[in-house]
Amino acid sequence: MGGAVSAGEDNDELIDNLKEAQYIRSDLVEHAFRAIDRADYYLEEFRDSAYKDLAWRHGNIHLSAPCIYSEVMEALDLQPGLSFLNLGSGTGYLSTMVWNDIRVSK
Repeated sequence: MGGAVSAGEDNDELIDNLKEAQYIRSDLVEHAFRAIDRADYYLEEFRDSAYKDLAWRHGNIHLSAPCIYSEVMEALDLQPGLSFLNLGSGTGYLSTMVWNDIRVSK
């Protein structure tokens, strides 16, 4: 899955593309995506792929496509006081964005 939006040159351009395609619809989800740079969750030698709307896997490291994460974040409609359990959390990218989303929404 993925490939729904054009690749960006950096994190902000990726987020702009996700917004334009209406994968990111809320200000809170946008803020969480902008606050957490996707490239920080890639191995150095693969960072050229960080801003593509594609899943990435290298051994046990896995990231879903950004459009998938944005759909999850929008659907969760997280609010302060709610719990979040991310089974198989992989790199922690999604968990970090969710934590940021809850923290900012307070």
